[in-house]
Amino acid sequence: MVCFPHAGAGMLYYSKWRFAFGGGIDVRIAQYPLREQRMNTPMPGSLTALAEDLFTELSSSFRGSYAIWGHSMGSVIGYEIAKLCQDRLGNPPLVFFTSGSAAPCDSQFTGVSDLDTKDGVERVLRHYGGLSEENLADPEFMKYFAPIITTDLRLLGGYSDPHQIPLNCPIVLMQGQEDPVSVTNWQRYTQHPISHNTFDGGHFFVDERRPEMAALMESTIQLVWQRGATLS
Repeated sequence: MVCFPHAGAGMLYYSKWRFAFGGGIDVRIAQYPLREQRMNTPMPGSLTALAEDLFTELSSSFRGSYAIWGHSMGSVIGYEIAKLCQDRLGNPPLVFFTSGSAAPCDSQFTGVSDLDTKDGVERVLRHYGGLSEENLADPEFMKYFAPIITTDLRLLGGYSDPHQIPLNCPIVLMQGQEDPVSVTNWQRYTQHPISHNTFDGGHFFVDERRPEMAALMESTIQLVWQRGATLS
């Protein structure tokens, strides 16, 4: 399972997911520039360029059987990488999991102008949630975090997906019941039936629903794997 974090997040945020699955699933977390071990690595100039960078970094993960999961912006990055795997390696993921994300054609971040001021950044962060007021009021934390989240969101602000290339794999949607994000157009991205699953919570329901989400993803991977083995 290759995991692509949401905007502003990194390996540390998703590290607990390594222990959420059974022993048959190896969780690998994408490491974006500007944070943790890649803190001094410049961010590529576009989201598709970032996907190219991560495709190279994680190439060994895409040679066998694998699944992709992305949350929010991570879903768009994961989709761009799944396309590269499908096109260049002839090896799409067994299944593509997306949580808290509109389809790529609807995922452009439209509040880029809000990122030009401190107050605007705070409005954006309060709108999506995921940070406490203590974090927002902590100058040292915001000095570290604000450049990361604004860079990520600017990438998403410059993204578009005019071609809407479908993936040759099932897509499983996971959404918080209180998250207003529209997931309607994900069906354009696969010819397989879409599985739509809702969980209690808002945009960051992943913080509270880890066991249920992991169980869903693990059972889906096993089912898709068994079907593939039967067909072969």
